[in-house]
Amino acid sequence: MNNGAPIIHRSLKRERDRFLPGTVVSFTTLTHPPVRFGHRPRTIGLIELNNGQRVLAPILSENKPFIGQQVRPRMRLSHATADGLRVYEVAYEALAGKAVQLQKFPGYILALTGPSGVGKSTISRTLARVFSEYAENVPILTTRDPKKSDDGEYVYTTPKEFELLRRAGVIVSSTNIPSSTEKRQYGYRSTDIEAIWNKGKLPIVVTEIRLLKGLAHHYGRQSILSFGLLPPGKSKRAKLSALLHRLRTRGRETEAHIRDRMKNAEHDLAFFLERKDLFDHMVVNEDLSSVIASVKEKVPKFSGI
Repeated sequence: MNNGAPIIHRSLKRERDRFLPGTVVSFTTLTHPPVRFGHRPRTIGLIELNNGQRVLAPILSENKPFIGQQVRPRMRLSHATADGLRVYEVAYEALAGKAVQLQKFPGYILALTGPSGVGKSTISRTLARVFSEYAENVPILTTRDPKKSDDGEYVYTTPKEFELLRRAGVIVSSTNIPSSTEKRQYGYRSTDIEAIWNKGKLPIVVTEIRLLKGLAHHYGRQSILSFGLLPPGKSKRAKLSALLHRLRTRGRETEAHIRDRMKNAEHDLAFFLERKDLFDHMVVNEDLSSVIASVKEKVPKFSGI
């Protein structure tokens, strides 16, 4: 049996994975790189590939790269050894694009992210009501059927129309939330977000993992003021128990829907630890008034009110 075959296979797969386009998460410029790389400054970036993997690699760009910029891989000569051996490396070429220009005040998006039952919608509606002169909720586009418990936060459409808008670039962030009972697509339209900016107000969005990543990818991480909302509890089990209690207490879903939401919630809680870079603040939702006070303190425009 060839014990080296699996190792070689994994090594080749890693190399193939690196040949995917991606997005700049962060970068730094080495003004004095190691001698073997010559004397010119080298820009090294943390790249998130399209498959979610992250790699450190050189960024090739005529201008200074920016966070959120799209890049594509290519092979290039890295250096030559003392014996004259030419060593090649995977570098990432910056694609044409402009850094996101913060728009008319306040110029950023307030994102509330958390598992089902944590209170995202209640908090977003309360913020939009209390600070109505300064903020407004962004409607969520969805393919699911209307429910009696909906409170005006959704715009309903067909799967076909949703896909057409996504391909046209109107939907800038979308997700298909797993469910055993129905196909549910959700997304945000750039026109809705930018219409609120044009009023001089702060857009408030309710997100989950993929929606938050999509918004950060499109507008740039620097344009998102992100709050991670957590249920009370010292352990993962306690947090999930609190969520389950809230889902059952509000009486809006069937048991099948609740089971789906709890599966997704477990994944969402792990996401907070894996992608801390996507959150500016973490807030435990023990009661509504304390959460609103915490958000008010941390949002520049709200804090002076």
